[in-house]
Amino acid sequence: MASIQTGKATAAKGDAGVGGYVDALCGKCKGVTSHIVLAKVGVKPTRVECRTCHAMHQFKAGAAATAGKPATKTKAPGTRSVRSRAAEPKPEEAWAASMRQARGDALKYEPGGRYVASNRLSHARFGDGVVVRLSSATVCEVVFKTGTVKLIMGSTPARRSG
Repeated sequence: MASIQTGKATAAKGDAGVGGYVDALCGKCKGVTSHIVLAKVGVKPTRVECRTCHAMHQFKAGAAATAGKPATKTKAPGTRSVRSRAAEPKPEEAWAASMRQARGDALKYEPGGRYVASNRLSHARFGDGVVVRLSSATVCEVVFKTGTVKLIMGSTPARRSG
C-alpha cells in the first residue's frame, strides 16, 4: 500500500482518506496537480481542492490513474452524449461518508469554539456534521447532510475529541 506524504501526493487511487492527498486533473491549472480530498463515496474521492490554486472541484483522475486508457471515448453512430448526474455525489452521500470517518462524540457548535479536521459537530440549524478542513485560522468547512458550510470559529486553543 502506498504512503501519504505531505509534500508530494504518492497515494494510490482510493488510499487517501478525507484530508489526504491525491493527484488529480485541475481545470484551472490545466494539468495534474496535488489535491486535498474533501469528500469520498466509498473509496473513491469525489470532491477535491487543488493545493496550487485552491480551486474546489469534482475529482478527475490524473494521468497516472488513466494510463493505458484511451484519451477520448468513442460512441456508437447515432447516439447522443448525455452528461450523467449519477457521477456527481449527493450531499447526503458525502455527509454519510464523512460521518463514518469522523472521530469522537459530537461537539456543540459555538462560534467562539475552535475545531480540527474530523471533529463531529452538532449545529442548531444544520444538524450533525463533520469538519473537513480549516479554510483559515477562524473558518472551518463542515459537511452537513444538506451540503458543505463554512462556519466561523474563535481563537481559543484547539479542542480535540476522541
